[in-house]
Amino acid sequence: MSQFGKRLKISVILCIACLLAGVFTAKAADMPAADVAALLKHLQELRDKLPAATAEFTEEKTSRLLVKPLSSEGKVSYEAPDKFRREVTGSNPSLNVSDGKTMWAYFPNFNEAEKFDIGQRKALNDSLSALMAGLNFEHIEEYYNFHVIKEAQGYQFQLSPKRPDLKRVVDHVFVWMDNDYLVQKVELFQQNGDHVVTTYKNVHRLASLPAGTFEFTPPAGAHVSYPLGK
Repeated sequence: MSQFGKRLKISVILCIACLLAGVFTAKAADMPAADVAALLKHLQELRDKLPAATAEFTEEKTSRLLVKPLSSEGKVSYEAPDKFRREVTGSNPSLNVSDGKTMWAYFPNFNEAEKFDIGQRKALNDSLSALMAGLNFEHIEEYYNFHVIKEAQGYQFQLSPKRPDLKRVVDHVFVWMDNDYLVQKVELFQQNGDHVVTTYKNVHRLASLPAGTFEFTPPAGAHVSYPLGK
């Protein structure tokens, strides 16, 4: 798998999982199946009513390749079923944005942009569909083994991928939401041993976001590449 494909999958995971669930820790047990079904139904009703969301995040990544954890912060936006925007600010900024048909990765420090047509490669398109469907908890049983734990301060989702293409990148994900069904934290464990913890604040559900939120035009002079071909 190309480095672009790996970065693309991780970006989607962090962008979508963060907006649709969250994390707290407490003494608890797995929820009964009937309660899990009722919770997923309620989440679906919330998405139908308010399909968009925004949040600010801080993130820490640990890796055997890093001398010390890598910290970053930024903003994320999502609109069901397949639009998202993830902006990392600071000294090493980046942008991942998709309108559901085209995805861009942009790196301002290098004025480099990568363009990906989502329907171009079936394998990667299927992987993105799995990430979308699984992490917004629609058809989750098709793509993930999962448990839900009810805690004093909310819910914890524990997900492990079923699909081989996801397993190559992701080992498991912990996603927590509070009792208002708003994201608090996402903890991602990758197959290569990397560990990413993302914490969210100022999470807002919305009926919609401006269309321009999910549009991107490379700045003048930017070098544009097509990792999967035109």
